[in-house]
Amino acid sequence: MTETPLPTTAAVHATARRAAFRPVLALLWSFVALSAAMVAFLAVLTAVGAGVDIAIWVRCSIVFASSVLLLIFGIGAARGSRNALLRLRIVAPIIVAAVVVIVSIPGFLPGWVRIEQAVCGLLVLPVAIIANLPRTRALVSAKA
Repeated sequence: MTETPLPTTAAVHATARRAAFRPVLALLWSFVALSAAMVAFLAVLTAVGAGVDIAIWVRCSIVFASSVLLLIFGIGAARGSRNALLRLRIVAPIIVAAVVVIVSIPGFLPGWVRIEQAVCGLLVLPVAIIANLPRTRALVSAKA
């Protein structure tokens, strides 16, 4: 009769870390998908001759780029990178704050863009909270 080896502490720790980051990665993938869809929608509007203001293009392109960066940081943190978690912990709240400011400026963006931006902010808010929880930091910084 062979004994099944028990998982090592490192394996248990890695499993717990991946489980803790599963909702973070789901939110970040949703953020990437939504912001990419908006850029694609702007491209379609431009292709059919609808005038899209340059401020909308710039803002939506910046949001898309930031979504990709946050996803890269989230994947790195889920793999155990302390530097990636630090970047996620710093950048996610900044993005949420920027969205709040941009969405609250009257007349800066059309309503449909403000709604998309607000939804993006709502996707990033829980990421900022989860990434800054002590238990999340402990999962990444603990030595296994």
